Amino acid sequence: MTQSKKLDGKVSVCMQVFPEQIDFIKQSGFKTIINNRPDMEKPDQPFACDIEKLAQDAGLNYVHLPMQPGQITPELLASMAEIIESSDGPVLAHCASGMRSTILWCFTNVKEMGVDGVISTAKGAGMDVEKIRPALTGYVAP
Repeated sequence: MTQSKKLDGKVSVCMQVFPEQIDFIKQSGFKTIINNRPDMEKPDQPFACDIEKLAQDAGLNYVHLPMQPGQITPELLASMAEIIESSDGPVLAHCASGMRSTILWCFTNVKEMGVDGVISTAKGAGMDVEKIRPALTGYVAP
């Protein structure tokens, strides 16, 4: 499996999850998988419904919460925060590269951690999100 990158005590991100990785994800201690990738972005990408069935069969929670690149909505952020909050254990969020999942995590944590805090945390996990600094700053501004 592509190595996951830990963002905080509950959330890690990674690239696209494939069917053969579900057992490893479960053995790694994750309880919830969030798929932030829309179906059919690439021809070789598995469908969310197929991964969902395998994840549920393995006893994992699975949520398909797709984000089109650059399209963040208040509803998307609220859903992401709720899924993470309600998970009874570690969450693995994924998309094509892990970047969209990281960006969503940044927005859901910026009010608590501050702009520098989320950017620094993401960078420490190997995800450079500096380009979203203006959007994060505008999001937390009154």
